[in-house]
Amino acid sequence: MSDGVPTYHIIGAGIAGLSAAVYLQQKHPSAHIIVYEAASHPGGRAYSFNAPDWEMALDNATHVILGANRHSLKLCGKGFPAHQVRFYNFCSKTMSITKFACKNEISEAIFNTSFQDVSLRQWLNVLRQLFPFTPRQFKAEFSHGNLNELLISPLAKQIKDIRYGWKLTGFTSEAKRIATLDFGGRKVEVHPEDKVISALDSHSYCKIFEAEDFDYHSIINIYFHTSMQITLPKQQTMLGICGGLAQWLFTSPGLLAVTISNADNIALENGELARQVWQEICAIRGREAAFMPDYKVLRHKRATIKQDKSNNAKRPQTAQTRWENLQLCGDWTVKDSPCCLETAIRSALRLK
Repeated sequence: MSDGVPTYHIIGAGIAGLSAAVYLQQKHPSAHIIVYEAASHPGGRAYSFNAPDWEMALDNATHVILGANRHSLKLCGKGFPAHQVRFYNFCSKTMSITKFACKNEISEAIFNTSFQDVSLRQWLNVLRQLFPFTPRQFKAEFSHGNLNELLISPLAKQIKDIRYGWKLTGFTSEAKRIATLDFGGRKVEVHPEDKVISALDSHSYCKIFEAEDFDYHSIINIYFHTSMQITLPKQQTMLGICGGLAQWLFTSPGLLAVTISNADNIALENGELARQVWQEICAIRGREAAFMPDYKVLRHKRATIKQDKSNNAKRPQTAQTRWENLQLCGDWTVKDSPCCLETAIRSALRLK
């Protein structure tokens, strides 16, 4: 039974959902905040999982924060050391901090989409966020194997009511409002003063709320378990690759992580993919590939929406939906912005 105090029903405990809960608690301290999460843990694609055979935690994907990403830095930037982004060019065998020669790699890192497919409006929006164009704005910070400790757990601890194992399967509506939420047979009534926040990924949202779905691009992450920290040229711990199969290398004690964006056309099986990438790493370091360390390959089939002009046009203009009491958050819900941690966090600031 309603007590007259509004309840915010937040669907999804990824970065967007957690950020939404924390932000709404600050904005409406008297409101009830409930977060429903289908999985047994918070974080979505930003969670870290245990690799018992390696005796370490691994991020589900390597997440990079630029110096211009002020909302991400506010939440977790102090725990991430900053790095000057450098590139290794396979054609010239040289190192450079020049980004223009690697424009496609930069585009795929930012948008997970080829340079020629991204609209000018999207690029201008990114440039506005990077302004002023100082070295600090372009410095990158990345998670070193356990984003849970730096971001997920601190956010989740601020939320009083997170319900794990609650997967939204349907809903009912009345007079342009969400009336009930169905979590696999567990129905939750949405009272007139309540609001529903969808922090679902785009595919789940479109499926449940019968919206037009998007096209998607995949991302592949490869992890190599090393006996010591791998040394990259110029003592870099983060390196962009131009003209290689691998696109980004991230090294930390006992681990070398590789990211390949826009990876839809990579048909190599996991073992052969890891072998070819390891050969590239050895070539960059000027070492013989005597043996390949233990590895793990994670393929994220729908890592992000395809952020070309067509799919970008389908993204929402605002957080509001056709239902009066349903709002959206998540990186895919902010038109003209790249799908990343920063956009997911910023999307929560639009909520009312």
